[in-house]
Amino acid sequence: MAIIDPPDTSSAFFFAPALNLISNCEHARFCPELSDANWLTIGVNRCLTQQPRSSGRGFLQTFGLHKPDLCPKRSHFFESLKSARRLDFCAELNTRLCAEASKILPDDLAQFSALDKFAVFAADGHFHAHATHDPADKDGKKWATGHIYMRNLRCGLISHLTALDQVTRKKESEIRALKRTEIKALRQGTPKGRKVLLVYDRAIIDFRQWPSWKNSSGIYVLTRCKENFALLVCGQLKFDATDPINAGVLKDELVGAGSSSEAMRRITFREVLSGVTYEFITTVLDTSIAPGLLAMLYLKRWGIEKSFDEFKNKLGEKKAWASTSTAKSMQAAFISLTMNLLLLMEHQLATQENITNKPELERKAQRLEVDKSRAEEKDGVLPEAVFLLQRMTQRGVKLIRWVAVQVLLQEPWKLACASLKTLYEHQ
Repeated sequence: MAIIDPPDTSSAFFFAPALNLISNCEHARFCPELSDANWLTIGVNRCLTQQPRSSGRGFLQTFGLHKPDLCPKRSHFFESLKSARRLDFCAELNTRLCAEASKILPDDLAQFSALDKFAVFAADGHFHAHATHDPADKDGKKWATGHIYMRNLRCGLISHLTALDQVTRKKESEIRALKRTEIKALRQGTPKGRKVLLVYDRAIIDFRQWPSWKNSSGIYVLTRCKENFALLVCGQLKFDATDPINAGVLKDELVGAGSSSEAMRRITFREVLSGVTYEFITTVLDTSIAPGLLAMLYLKRWGIEKSFDEFKNKLGEKKAWASTSTAKSMQAAFISLTMNLLLLMEHQLATQENITNKPELERKAQRLEVDKSRAEEKDGVLPEAVFLLQRMTQRGVKLIRWVAVQVLLQEPWKLACASLKTLYEHQ
Protein backbone atom coordinates (compact mmCIF):
# COMPACT_ATOMS: atom_id res chain seq x y z
CA MET A 1 0.00 0.00 0.00
CA ALA A 2 2.99 2.34 0.40
CA ILE A 3 2.97 5.23 -2.04
CA ILE A 4 6.34 5.28 -3.83
CA ASP A 5 5.73 8.17 -6.20
CA PRO A 6 3.49 10.77 -4.51
CA PRO A 7 0.73 12.33 -6.61
CA ASP A 8 1.30 15.88 -7.80
CA THR A 9 -0.75 17.53 -5.05
CA SER A 10 -0.95 17.17 -1.30
CA SER A 11 -4.71 16.62 -1.54
CA ALA A 12 -4.31 13.70 -3.93
CA PHE A 13 -1.63 12.23 -1.67
CA PHE A 14 -3.94 12.45 1.38
CA PHE A 15 -6.94 10.77 -0.27
CA ALA A 16 -5.03 8.23 -2.38
CA PRO A 17 -5.00 5.37 0.20
CA ALA A 18 -8.81 5.38 0.31
CA LEU A 19 -9.55 6.28 -3.30
CA ASN A 20 -7.35 3.43 -4.53
CA LEU A 21 -9.57 0.93 -2.71
CA ILE A 22 -12.97 2.04 -4.01
CA SER A 23 -12.91 -0.22 -7.05
CA ASN A 24 -12.63 -3.23 -4.71
CA CYS A 25 -15.63 -2.28 -2.56
CA GLU A 26 -18.68 -4.51 -3.00
CA HIS A 27 -21.00 -1.65 -2.01
CA ALA A 28 -19.56 0.84 -4.50
CA ARG A 29 -21.95 1.92 -7.26
CA PHE A 30 -21.80 4.18 -10.30
CA CYS A 31 -23.62 7.45 -9.67
CA PRO A 32 -23.07 10.18 -12.28
CA GLU A 33 -24.51 12.95 -10.09
CA LEU A 34 -22.42 12.19 -7.00
CA SER A 35 -19.79 9.49 -7.31
CA ASP A 36 -18.65 7.47 -4.32
CA ALA A 37 -15.19 9.02 -4.70
CA ASN A 38 -16.68 12.49 -4.44
CA TRP A 39 -18.87 11.43 -1.52
CA LEU A 40 -15.74 10.26 0.32
CA THR A 41 -14.02 13.57 -0.42
CA ILE A 42 -17.03 15.59 0.77
CA GLY A 43 -17.49 13.64 4.01
CA VAL A 44 -13.81 13.80 4.99
CA ASN A 45 -13.70 17.49 4.09
CA ARG A 46 -16.59 18.12 6.43
CA CYS A 47 -14.65 16.47 9.26
CA LEU A 48 -11.62 18.63 8.48
CA THR A 49 -13.32 21.96 7.78
CA GLN A 50 -12.67 24.39 10.62
CA GLN A 51 -15.65 26.75 10.24
CA PRO A 52 -18.58 26.80 10.47
CA ARG A 53 -19.21 23.79 12.67
CA SER A 54 -22.88 23.99 13.54
CA SER A 55 -24.59 23.63 10.17
CA GLY A 56 -24.51 21.31 7.18
CA ARG A 57 -25.69 24.21 5.06
CA GLY A 58 -22.79 26.29 6.33
CA PHE A 59 -20.33 23.55 5.40
CA LEU A 60 -21.76 23.27 1.88
CA GLN A 61 -21.51 27.02 1.41
CA THR A 62 -17.84 27.00 2.49
CA PHE A 63 -17.02 23.84 0.54
CA GLY A 64 -18.80 25.15 -2.56
CA LEU A 65 -16.61 28.24 -2.64
CA HIS A 66 -13.49 26.07 -2.86
CA LYS A 67 -14.86 23.06 -4.75
CA PRO A 68 -17.84 24.19 -6.85
CA ASP A 69 -17.39 21.22 -9.21
CA LEU A 70 -17.68 18.72 -6.33
CA CYS A 71 -20.20 20.37 -4.05
CA PRO A 72 -23.65 18.73 -4.29
CA LYS A 73 -26.95 20.51 -3.88
CA ARG A 74 -28.14 20.78 -0.30
CA SER A 75 -30.99 18.31 -0.81
CA HIS A 76 -28.69 15.78 -2.48
CA PHE A 77 -26.17 16.01 0.36
CA PHE A 78 -28.75 15.35 3.06
CA GLU A 79 -30.43 12.57 1.08
CA SER A 80 -27.05 10.89 0.65
CA LEU A 81 -26.53 11.08 4.42
CA LYS A 82 -29.67 8.93 4.77
CA SER A 83 -28.55 6.35 2.19
CA ALA A 84 -28.05 2.88 3.65
CA ARG A 85 -26.01 1.92 0.59
CA ARG A 86 -23.65 4.89 1.04
CA LEU A 87 -23.23 3.96 4.72
CA ASP A 88 -22.37 0.36 3.83
CA PHE A 89 -19.88 1.69 1.29
CA CYS A 90 -18.17 4.00 3.82
CA ALA A 91 -18.02 1.27 6.47
CA GLU A 92 -16.60 -1.26 4.00
CA LEU A 93 -14.08 1.27 2.71
CA ASN A 94 -12.78 1.93 6.22
CA THR A 95 -12.55 -1.81 6.89
CA ARG A 96 -10.49 -2.28 3.74
CA LEU A 97 -8.38 0.79 4.56
CA CYS A 98 -7.62 -0.58 8.03
CA ALA A 99 -6.67 -3.97 6.59
CA GLU A 100 -4.24 -2.43 4.10
CA ALA A 101 -2.86 0.23 6.42
CA SER A 102 -2.10 -2.30 9.16
CA LYS A 103 0.39 -3.90 6.77
CA ILE A 104 2.57 -0.79 6.58
CA LEU A 105 2.08 0.96 9.93
CA PRO A 106 4.47 -0.08 12.72
CA ASP A 107 3.15 -2.69 15.15
CA ASP A 108 3.65 -1.41 18.70
CA LEU A 109 3.03 -4.85 20.20
CA ALA A 110 5.32 -6.86 17.89
CA GLN A 111 8.03 -6.77 20.56
CA PHE A 112 5.79 -8.77 22.93
CA SER A 113 5.86 -12.26 21.43
CA ALA A 114 3.40 -13.55 24.05
CA LEU A 115 0.71 -11.50 22.29
CA ASP A 116 1.43 -12.91 18.83
CA LYS A 117 -1.80 -14.92 18.83
CA PHE A 118 -3.92 -11.86 19.65
CA ALA A 119 -5.37 -8.95 17.76
CA VAL A 120 -5.71 -6.27 20.46
CA PHE A 121 -8.33 -3.52 20.43
CA ALA A 122 -9.35 -0.82 22.87
CA ALA A 123 -13.03 0.10 22.66
CA ASP A 124 -15.28 2.61 24.36
CA GLY A 125 -18.46 4.61 24.05
CA HIS A 126 -18.40 8.22 22.92
CA PHE A 127 -21.21 10.79 22.99
CA HIS A 128 -21.78 14.09 21.30
CA ALA A 129 -24.70 16.51 21.14
CA HIS A 130 -27.95 15.63 19.40
CA ALA A 131 -28.73 16.89 15.91
CA THR A 132 -30.55 20.21 15.58
CA HIS A 133 -33.69 18.54 14.24
CA ASP A 134 -33.73 15.49 16.50
CA PRO A 135 -37.22 15.00 17.94
CA ALA A 136 -37.70 15.65 21.65
CA ASP A 137 -39.22 13.04 23.95
CA LYS A 138 -42.49 13.50 25.81
CA ASP A 139 -40.69 15.58 28.45
CA GLY A 140 -39.18 17.87 25.82
CA LYS A 141 -35.67 16.44 26.20
CA LYS A 142 -33.31 15.69 23.32
CA TRP A 143 -30.81 12.90 23.97
CA ALA A 144 -27.12 12.85 23.11
CA THR A 145 -25.96 10.65 20.26
CA GLY A 146 -23.80 7.70 21.33
CA HIS A 147 -21.37 5.49 19.42
CA ILE A 148 -18.88 2.75 20.23
CA TYR A 149 -15.49 2.99 18.54
CA MET A 150 -12.56 0.58 18.47
CA ARG A 151 -8.86 1.46 18.29
CA ASN A 152 -6.27 -1.06 17.15
CA LEU A 153 -3.63 -1.02 19.90
CA ARG A 154 -1.06 -2.42 17.50
CA CYS A 155 -1.16 0.35 14.92
CA GLY A 156 -3.61 3.02 16.13
CA LEU A 157 -6.30 2.66 13.44
CA ILE A 158 -9.88 3.64 14.35
CA SER A 159 -13.15 1.87 13.47
CA HIS A 160 -16.77 2.62 14.23
CA LEU A 161 -18.37 -0.43 15.82
CA THR A 162 -22.00 0.58 16.32
CA ALA A 163 -24.31 3.45 17.16
CA LEU A 164 -26.20 3.21 20.42
CA ASP A 165 -29.92 2.56 19.93
CA GLN A 166 -31.97 5.77 19.92
CA VAL A 167 -35.15 4.21 18.56
CA THR A 168 -36.36 1.68 21.12
CA ARG A 169 -34.58 3.40 24.04
CA LYS A 170 -33.01 6.81 24.50
CA LYS A 171 -29.88 5.74 26.34
CA GLU A 172 -28.83 2.20 25.53
CA SER A 173 -26.21 0.61 27.79
CA GLU A 174 -22.91 -0.17 26.11
CA ILE A 175 -22.95 -3.84 27.13
CA ARG A 176 -26.38 -4.24 25.54
CA ALA A 177 -25.05 -2.71 22.33
CA LEU A 178 -22.01 -5.00 22.39
CA LYS A 179 -24.16 -8.10 22.94
CA ARG A 180 -26.33 -7.32 19.92
CA THR A 181 -23.34 -6.56 17.68
CA GLU A 182 -22.37 -9.23 15.19
CA ILE A 183 -19.32 -11.29 16.12
CA LYS A 184 -17.75 -10.44 12.76
CA ALA A 185 -17.82 -6.76 13.71
CA LEU A 186 -16.45 -7.41 17.19
CA ARG A 187 -13.56 -9.35 15.68
CA GLN A 188 -12.82 -6.49 13.25
CA GLY A 189 -11.92 -8.76 10.37
CA THR A 190 -9.45 -10.78 12.43
CA PRO A 191 -8.86 -14.07 10.57
CA LYS A 192 -10.19 -17.34 11.93
CA GLY A 193 -7.83 -19.03 14.35
CA ARG A 194 -6.50 -15.75 15.74
CA LYS A 195 -7.76 -14.52 19.10
CA VAL A 196 -9.12 -11.05 19.85
CA LEU A 197 -8.45 -9.18 23.09
CA LEU A 198 -11.00 -6.45 23.76
CA VAL A 199 -9.77 -3.86 26.28
CA TYR A 200 -12.75 -1.92 27.62
CA ASP A 201 -13.73 0.08 30.68
CA ARG A 202 -16.06 -1.35 33.32
CA ALA A 203 -19.14 -0.85 31.13
CA ILE A 204 -18.33 -4.21 29.48
CA ILE A 205 -18.69 -6.28 32.67
CA ASP A 206 -21.02 -9.24 32.17
CA PHE A 207 -19.69 -12.49 33.62
CA ARG A 208 -22.30 -14.57 31.78
CA GLN A 209 -21.51 -13.08 28.39
CA TRP A 210 -17.73 -13.35 28.57
CA PRO A 211 -17.53 -17.20 28.43
CA SER A 212 -19.77 -17.18 25.36
CA TRP A 213 -17.52 -14.73 23.53
CA LYS A 214 -14.40 -16.63 24.56
CA ASN A 215 -15.52 -20.19 23.85
CA SER A 216 -17.49 -19.65 20.66
CA SER A 217 -15.76 -16.67 19.07
CA GLY A 218 -12.24 -16.37 20.49
CA ILE A 219 -12.97 -12.93 21.98
CA TYR A 220 -11.25 -12.23 25.31
CA VAL A 221 -11.92 -9.30 27.65
CA LEU A 222 -9.67 -7.12 29.82
CA THR A 223 -11.18 -4.48 32.11
CA ARG A 224 -11.08 -3.02 35.61
CA CYS A 225 -12.80 -4.56 38.61
CA LYS A 226 -15.68 -2.76 40.23
CA GLU A 227 -15.28 -1.83 43.88
CA ASN A 228 -18.22 -3.94 45.02
CA PHE A 229 -17.01 -7.18 43.41
CA ALA A 230 -17.24 -10.22 45.69
CA LEU A 231 -14.98 -12.65 43.88
CA LEU A 232 -13.78 -15.99 45.20
CA VAL A 233 -10.02 -16.51 45.03
CA CYS A 234 -9.35 -19.92 43.45
CA GLY A 235 -5.57 -19.81 43.34
CA GLN A 236 -2.40 -17.75 43.10
CA LEU A 237 -0.51 -17.50 39.80
CA LYS A 238 3.27 -17.30 39.85
CA PHE A 239 4.96 -14.37 38.12
CA ASP A 240 8.51 -13.06 37.97
CA ALA A 241 8.55 -10.00 40.20
CA THR A 242 12.12 -9.20 39.07
CA ASP A 243 11.12 -8.93 35.41
CA PRO A 244 10.93 -5.19 34.48
CA ILE A 245 7.70 -5.88 32.60
CA ASN A 246 6.04 -6.73 35.94
CA ALA A 247 7.10 -3.61 37.82
CA GLY A 248 4.12 -2.56 39.93
CA VAL A 249 2.37 -5.94 39.94
CA LEU A 250 1.33 -6.98 43.46
CA LYS A 251 -0.79 -10.08 42.81
CA ASP A 252 -1.86 -12.37 39.97
CA GLU A 253 -4.82 -14.57 40.94
CA LEU A 254 -7.43 -16.95 39.60
CA VAL A 255 -10.88 -15.87 40.74
CA GLY A 256 -14.47 -16.92 40.25
CA ALA A 257 -17.87 -15.25 40.31
CA GLY A 258 -21.20 -16.78 41.28
CA SER A 259 -22.75 -15.81 37.94
CA SER A 260 -20.05 -17.61 35.91
CA SER A 261 -18.80 -21.18 35.99
CA GLU A 262 -15.44 -20.24 34.47
CA ALA A 263 -12.35 -18.93 36.25
CA MET A 264 -11.00 -15.49 35.49
CA ARG A 265 -7.72 -13.76 36.21
CA ARG A 266 -7.39 -10.79 38.55
CA ILE A 267 -4.25 -8.65 38.52
CA THR A 268 -3.50 -6.18 41.29
CA PHE A 269 -1.23 -3.38 40.12
CA ARG A 270 0.16 -0.28 41.82
CA GLU A 271 0.95 2.69 39.59
CA VAL A 272 4.23 4.08 40.94
CA LEU A 273 3.75 7.78 40.10
CA SER A 274 0.24 8.22 41.49
CA GLY A 275 0.40 5.51 44.12
CA VAL A 276 -3.04 4.32 42.99
CA THR A 277 -3.71 0.58 43.16
CA TYR A 278 -5.78 -0.94 40.36
CA GLU A 279 -7.45 -4.32 40.03
CA PHE A 280 -7.83 -5.66 36.50
CA ILE A 281 -9.90 -8.68 35.51
CA THR A 282 -9.52 -10.68 32.31
CA THR A 283 -10.51 -13.91 30.62
CA VAL A 284 -6.90 -14.30 29.40
CA LEU A 285 -5.57 -17.13 31.58
CA ASP A 286 -2.35 -17.79 29.64
CA THR A 287 0.41 -17.02 32.15
CA SER A 288 2.99 -16.63 29.38
CA ILE A 289 1.37 -13.20 29.00
CA ALA A 290 2.90 -11.32 31.92
CA PRO A 291 0.47 -9.65 34.33
CA GLY A 292 2.43 -6.41 33.99
CA LEU A 293 1.88 -6.45 30.23
CA LEU A 294 -1.88 -6.90 30.66
CA ALA A 295 -1.93 -4.06 33.20
CA MET A 296 -0.10 -1.82 30.77
CA LEU A 297 -2.47 -2.72 27.93
CA TYR A 298 -5.35 -1.48 30.04
CA LEU A 299 -3.54 1.74 30.91
CA LYS A 300 -2.79 2.20 27.19
CA ARG A 301 -6.55 1.96 26.60
CA TRP A 302 -6.48 5.65 27.47
CA GLY A 303 -5.36 6.25 23.90
CA ILE A 304 -8.93 5.82 22.67
CA GLU A 305 -10.01 8.60 25.04
CA LYS A 306 -7.34 10.75 23.40
CA SER A 307 -8.92 9.91 20.03
CA PHE A 308 -12.28 11.14 21.31
CA ASP A 309 -10.56 14.35 22.35
CA GLU A 310 -9.33 14.66 18.76
CA PHE A 311 -12.86 14.16 17.46
CA LYS A 312 -14.19 17.02 19.55
CA ASN A 313 -11.38 19.51 19.94
CA LYS A 314 -9.30 19.06 16.79
CA LEU A 315 -11.93 18.00 14.25
CA GLY A 316 -14.66 19.93 16.03
CA GLU A 317 -17.12 17.03 15.81
CA LYS A 318 -19.27 17.89 18.82
CA LYS A 319 -22.73 17.52 17.31
CA ALA A 320 -24.65 15.04 15.15
CA TRP A 321 -24.94 16.07 11.51
CA ALA A 322 -28.50 14.86 10.97
CA SER A 323 -31.39 13.11 12.70
CA THR A 324 -31.61 9.66 11.12
CA SER A 325 -29.70 6.74 12.61
CA THR A 326 -28.11 6.13 9.20
CA ALA A 327 -26.82 9.70 9.01
CA LYS A 328 -25.38 9.47 12.51
CA SER A 329 -23.52 6.27 11.66
CA MET A 330 -22.36 7.88 8.39
CA GLN A 331 -20.81 10.71 10.39
CA ALA A 332 -19.01 8.18 12.60
CA ALA A 333 -17.73 6.34 9.51
CA PHE A 334 -16.36 9.58 8.05
CA ILE A 335 -14.70 10.49 11.36
CA SER A 336 -12.98 7.07 11.37
CA LEU A 337 -11.86 7.46 7.75
CA THR A 338 -10.51 10.95 8.45
CA MET A 339 -8.57 9.80 11.51
CA ASN A 340 -7.04 6.88 9.62
CA LEU A 341 -6.08 8.98 6.62
CA LEU A 342 -4.39 11.47 8.96
CA LEU A 343 -2.47 8.62 10.61
CA LEU A 344 -1.34 7.33 7.23
CA MET A 345 -0.37 10.82 6.09
CA GLU A 346 1.75 11.30 9.21
CA HIS A 347 3.44 7.94 8.61
CA GLN A 348 4.13 8.63 4.94
CA LEU A 349 5.54 12.07 5.72
CA ALA A 350 7.89 10.59 8.32
CA THR A 351 9.09 7.62 6.27
CA GLN A 352 9.20 9.13 2.80
CA GLU A 353 9.88 12.83 3.40
CA ASN A 354 11.60 12.68 6.82
CA ILE A 355 9.13 15.23 8.15
CA THR A 356 8.18 14.77 11.80
CA ASN A 357 6.94 16.99 14.59
CA LYS A 358 10.34 17.01 16.28
CA PRO A 359 9.47 19.59 18.98
CA GLU A 360 6.53 17.47 20.16
CA LEU A 361 8.57 14.28 20.07
CA GLU A 362 11.25 16.00 22.15
CA ARG A 363 8.65 17.17 24.67
CA LYS A 364 7.33 13.62 24.92
CA ALA A 365 10.83 12.29 25.58
CA GLN A 366 11.38 14.96 28.23
CA ARG A 367 8.11 14.02 29.98
CA LEU A 368 9.24 10.39 30.04
CA GLU A 369 12.54 11.36 31.68
CA VAL A 370 10.67 13.41 34.27
CA ASP A 371 8.39 10.45 35.04
CA LYS A 372 11.42 8.19 35.32
CA SER A 373 13.02 10.55 37.86
CA ARG A 374 9.80 10.85 39.84
CA ALA A 375 9.53 7.06 40.03
CA GLU A 376 13.11 6.81 41.30
CA GLU A 377 12.36 9.43 43.98
CA LYS A 378 9.59 7.14 45.19
CA ASP A 379 12.01 4.18 45.30
CA GLY A 380 10.21 2.61 42.35
CA VAL A 381 10.67 2.03 38.65
CA LEU A 382 8.42 2.57 35.67
CA PRO A 383 7.16 -0.64 34.04
CA GLU A 384 9.26 -1.60 31.03
CA ALA A 385 6.24 -1.35 28.74
CA VAL A 386 6.07 2.41 29.40
CA PHE A 387 9.38 2.79 27.55
CA LEU A 388 8.49 0.32 24.81
CA LEU A 389 5.03 1.73 24.00
CA GLN A 390 5.83 5.28 22.96
CA ARG A 391 3.60 5.87 19.92
CA MET A 392 2.02 9.34 19.74
CA THR A 393 -1.64 8.76 20.60
CA GLN A 394 -2.87 11.93 18.89
CA ARG A 395 -2.17 13.72 15.67
CA GLY A 396 -0.83 17.21 16.26
CA VAL A 397 -3.15 20.12 15.62
CA LYS A 398 -0.54 21.60 13.25
CA LEU A 399 -0.77 18.53 11.03
CA ILE A 400 -4.57 18.55 11.05
CA ARG A 401 -4.79 22.24 10.18
CA TRP A 402 -2.18 21.81 7.46
CA VAL A 403 -4.10 18.90 5.90
CA ALA A 404 -7.39 20.84 6.11
CA VAL A 405 -5.85 23.69 4.14
CA GLN A 406 -4.06 21.45 1.66
CA VAL A 407 -7.12 19.43 0.65
CA LEU A 408 -8.74 22.70 -0.41
CA LEU A 409 -5.73 24.51 -1.91
CA GLN A 410 -4.21 21.45 -3.63
CA GLU A 411 -0.67 22.85 -3.53
CA PRO A 412 2.08 20.91 -5.31
CA TRP A 413 3.35 18.11 -3.08
CA LYS A 414 6.90 19.37 -2.56
CA LEU A 415 5.72 22.91 -1.84
CA ALA A 416 3.18 21.62 0.67
CA CYS A 417 5.84 19.50 2.41
CA ALA A 418 8.09 22.51 2.71
CA SER A 419 5.33 24.54 4.35
CA LEU A 420 4.67 21.77 6.90
CA LYS A 421 8.35 21.46 7.70
CA THR A 422 8.51 25.20 8.37
CA LEU A 423 5.36 24.96 10.51
CA TYR A 424 6.89 22.22 12.66
CA GLU A 425 10.10 24.18 13.15
CA HIS A 426 8.20 27.09 14.72
CA GLN A 427 7.22 25.90 18.21
